[in-house]
Amino acid sequence: MKKHSGFHSVIGELIGLVIITVAALIAFIINTAAGYTVLICALIYGAVILAVYFIKRKNTYADLESSGFSEMFSEILDDIDAPIMVVNESNRVVWSNPRFDSIGEVKKHRVSTGAAKLFGGMVSYFNLESSFNESGAPIIIDAENAHYSVKSFPLEFRRQKLYGAIWYSRDTEASLRKELEDSSIRVAYIVIDNTNEVTQEVQENRRFGSATVNGLLTEWAAGYDAVLTEYDRDKYVMQFENRHLEDMIADKFDILDKVVEASLRESPVPMTISIGVSSGSGTLQDKRESAQAALRSALQRGGALAVVKTKDGEDSYGGRTKAVQRQTKIRSRLCRDLLCEELEKCSNVIIMGHINPDFDSIASNIGISKLVAVYGKPCCIVADRNDRNISRITETLDEFPEYSKMFVDEVYAQELLSPKTLVIITDVSNPELFAARGVYENASRVIVIDHHAIKTPLGPQVLEPSNIDPTASSASELVCEILELSIRPGDIRPEEARVLLAGILLDTQFFSHDTGTRTYSACIFLKNAGADPGKAKNFFKSDMSQFVSVNKIEQNMEIYRDCFAISVLTGSDSPENKVTASKAADRLVDIDGVSASFVLYSLDNGVNLSARSDGSVNVINIAHMLGGGGHFQSAGALIRRRSGDGLGSVVFDTDEAKAILKSAIDEYVGSGD
Repeated sequence: MKKHSGFHSVIGELIGLVIITVAALIAFIINTAAGYTVLICALIYGAVILAVYFIKRKNTYADLESSGFSEMFSEILDDIDAPIMVVNESNRVVWSNPRFDSIGEVKKHRVSTGAAKLFGGMVSYFNLESSFNESGAPIIIDAENAHYSVKSFPLEFRRQKLYGAIWYSRDTEASLRKELEDSSIRVAYIVIDNTNEVTQEVQENRRFGSATVNGLLTEWAAGYDAVLTEYDRDKYVMQFENRHLEDMIADKFDILDKVVEASLRESPVPMTISIGVSSGSGTLQDKRESAQAALRSALQRGGALAVVKTKDGEDSYGGRTKAVQRQTKIRSRLCRDLLCEELEKCSNVIIMGHINPDFDSIASNIGISKLVAVYGKPCCIVADRNDRNISRITETLDEFPEYSKMFVDEVYAQELLSPKTLVIITDVSNPELFAARGVYENASRVIVIDHHAIKTPLGPQVLEPSNIDPTASSASELVCEILELSIRPGDIRPEEARVLLAGILLDTQFFSHDTGTRTYSACIFLKNAGADPGKAKNFFKSDMSQFVSVNKIEQNMEIYRDCFAISVLTGSDSPENKVTASKAADRLVDIDGVSASFVLYSLDNGVNLSARSDGSVNVINIAHMLGGGGHFQSAGALIRRRSGDGLGSVVFDTDEAKAILKSAIDEYVGSGD
């Protein structure tokens, strides 16, 4: 009714204006002056009518929450079972139904589409006009306990542009989607890493150890309503609902520690397991392959940990227990077979290690060159023979003619690369550290031999099975096993055997770390080939400047959190800094009360880290946080800035690098990893 009363009021005013106009005409007939007077009054009256009309219209638009506007919408929309609101061109809410007022705290939660980015804290800033004009798509709003899809539409009231919005509840959809995600199946492969090493091949002990682990795994799986099946000796496959993965991660896959603790009650050597968990998407076949890839990654990182495939890559958990060195040489035998097969059909061979090579890198390169020589294939090693870090090694081999042209740079190696070239990489499995990354990326066939835990999956050009075994002491040890299976006695010279022995001595720190029966077996092979331990030790003598630098590093040492030694090598960005820092880290970790040592040093690529452990701290986990790698007791990294999204740019300031290192140590200690 109110909307008609306004209309009748306007009609009455117009009739009054007509009457005055008629009176003015009559006045003209009687008296001209009086006619003009009445006409002027009529014009003034008309102007007043127009002014009042526009003022009323303006007041109506300024107060759209008036009863007339509210009644128009409320009579129709109040009973609709969905929140509804209307905003004007200033994004001000001018009307809403009672259902909208009930959504409460949803207004304070985030909007997940860019079209409504002005929505923040209050619905008054909910830009429906922008949403409608820019995309036309619904605006998705997710609160903690409510989910809505908001659809906007244009309105017009008394020539003013408005925008309305209906909030459709997505609670049922979100609930069903979450239930579907929670109930999807994950696949996990589990293996016992070292049954043979723990039981020492005694069948009775083997059964006892396997039964212990079997019982623990069965109990653990039952806690998550999982199906556990032993498909081969000491190998299991487990299927469980995705909803339980969050609890497993929250417990940091505590089954890893439970197996170690239980085995230590029965044997002085800990028994460990490795777990590979699939991603949550794809078919069952996809998940099976994903879980197998995760398990391979866990084993290539040294075992005794769980690896979970994610959308962005993979996450690892555990790794507190050092995996026992494997006593079998099956991997080396398989790699030998692969090498022999590839050497038969290749045209030439390019061998490389890592940038800034050390004794183990160059020694394993030289060992592989001896195998290539057996097949009569031309080969080269990508390394600078004049690098002071390895010059003592290369000088030892100068008297043999084949080494005079053996060493080449990356540019020349690229020229030697062809589709039939075989590339063999030793002592490194991180492409960022390859001596000639371009050669690796352009090669069609690559074989990797390394004792470091793999950081990221390698490219499709890498042939399997590559010999990546983080339980081995050194790359030289792995190469010795391959040579022992491949060449005849006398094919390796005493000088070459001495170089390989130096590689083992370096990475075992003279048999004080990462040493097992396979290590000594490799040394026996080298001793029989004529290696002299005394002469091999001479490779490690320091010159005066290096001796002074190591002492200075020790003097500048800082003890952090009672058991971590941190120091910085100051000075120029010399390539020799890597060896100096490694020697200093070896000496610092021998200090009583120090569990791990970290030495920061500068190279032209940024601040680097050399880390060592006494066996109680897994330094590879700390190195991984900084973008590096290695193995349990020896690791390194090129320090990068850390952020919530991962690793960022390289750090060139040692003070900043030290702060980042301390943050990583804090996280390691706090996480219990």
